[in-house]
Amino acid sequence: MLGLVFPGAVLADQAETDYQKARGSYSSLQDSARKKLYRENWVQVIDGFLAVARSHPGHRRAPDALYLAGKACQGLYEISRSRGDALRAVETYDRVADEYPRDSLADDALLLAGELLESALQDPVQAYLRYQRAAEQFSGGDMASLAKKNRERLAGHAPARPASPPPAAPAPAKAKAQPGSAGQVSLNGLRFWSNPGYTRVVVEMSGSADYTANFLPGDPKNGTPPRIYVDLQGVASSSAIQDMTSVDDGLLRQIRAGRPDQGTVRIVLDLFSISDYKVFPLADPYRLVIDVAGERGTTLSAKEPELRSLPPGAGDGIAGILDKAPDSKPPKVAIPSTEGGHQQLRRIVVDAGHGGKDPGAVGPSGVLEKDVTLAMARSLARKLESEFGCEVILTRNRDVFLPLEERTAIANKVGADLFISIHANAARNRDAYGVETYYLNFSKNDKAAAVAARENGTSLKEVGDLELILFDLMANAKINESSRLAAEIQKSLVDRLSRHYSHVRDLGVRQGPFYVLLGATMPSVLVETAFISNHREESRLTDSKYHENTSDAIVTGVRNYATALKMIASQ
Repeated sequence: MLGLVFPGAVLADQAETDYQKARGSYSSLQDSARKKLYRENWVQVIDGFLAVARSHPGHRRAPDALYLAGKACQGLYEISRSRGDALRAVETYDRVADEYPRDSLADDALLLAGELLESALQDPVQAYLRYQRAAEQFSGGDMASLAKKNRERLAGHAPARPASPPPAAPAPAKAKAQPGSAGQVSLNGLRFWSNPGYTRVVVEMSGSADYTANFLPGDPKNGTPPRIYVDLQGVASSSAIQDMTSVDDGLLRQIRAGRPDQGTVRIVLDLFSISDYKVFPLADPYRLVIDVAGERGTTLSAKEPELRSLPPGAGDGIAGILDKAPDSKPPKVAIPSTEGGHQQLRRIVVDAGHGGKDPGAVGPSGVLEKDVTLAMARSLARKLESEFGCEVILTRNRDVFLPLEERTAIANKVGADLFISIHANAARNRDAYGVETYYLNFSKNDKAAAVAARENGTSLKEVGDLELILFDLMANAKINESSRLAAEIQKSLVDRLSRHYSHVRDLGVRQGPFYVLLGATMPSVLVETAFISNHREESRLTDSKYHENTSDAIVTGVRNYATALKMIASQ
């Protein structure tokens, strides 16, 4: 009855409830260093705030929600280093000023938009326009003084005829081929994951390109840092890659891009130190991966991982979200070693294969590999944490797409001791069934190559091409340890599943060139838990009991491996 008499009051209460719920999720994210590692957690918070603004545009909480959505987009950018995330933050801040010009947050939002455009997006003209608008349109606001100083500092970038209101931030654009270069490869973006002991840089391209990689030692007398540079031939320059991206994390100073001549784009990594580096291409889509290892003494084995992508910004708690490692270390469990010793097993990364726009294999009844791998990965993570008391990080915790090279980069960045990727097998022969476990190496037979091609999303020819570059990448791939881990997991899987199910076939331990394992600095395996293409095993893959049994078996395999190698620490 009250709702019928006072509908506005009910809607207002709902708006407040929705806002406080979104704000609670935001606070929870801010309080958890671990949650901040996952894009989906940021996206959920952003979507929550935007839903408040969309559903209750006239409520007093609408501008607050938009402003915090912009802050969350900016926080995500500080982790992802994705240009698109920074642009979305600018766009959301602009909305605050455009849609709620009388709100006290309007000038704050314009100032933050200007700072992002200036520092992150390297667009001083658009930054100037935001500062100008904040100084003139909101001259009585608390940000007017700072906006005026920033405008004066960028006065040299003022447009001859400034637009009013200033134009929206430019959308991410793919590089256009230069005149006369029809079909030329373009740069589509650049991503990186970095800490004092490890850096992975991924250069995204529209097609394959010839490249050369070179290393130049530093010259302390001249103050020149060591650097790696990669020249890409026949590639068009693009606004998708900034001229300079500052990192300054202890290993990588900055990433620069330039054009030494008309037909070449050069990517330069300025470093503090280096012990080794590798450069290799991946296909579908085309990208070039640059892996850099720091000198001894700065590696993650010697210190806690720095969970940050950039130095914190002054006066902004969001910008420094990854400045600190987790407040407390995960507890350790003392487990006797059969060889009379104890060592540490502190952090494991569990990877749920496929996800988002990549469904993986599809079963005869329509079951998707990406769904069953996520369910099993969650189960495995819980059991590993319970069994060993270590920290377990999921590369994805919901249905989102994650590039294969990003999964291993996550494990390298957090200093994982083990990397376990969960998959479901598939074959054209619907009668094929069984369990097998892989580690990174050259494929010894056509079946292993076929599995690698399917999991990589490539052709058999591209698998062959990948094996050619593996010769230069295998030295640090932990082959022996990965082989032992795969053997223990495979044995445990067959033993346990055979006790609970009929028709369990041991397909053994195999090796192959898997993108998802490439560049891992810790023992890493890929587990094919069953054939989703087989009716009987597809049914099992949807059963939570099968998930539990599979997880228990993997945990046993990890325990046997860790005990044998004295990896589990005493308290």
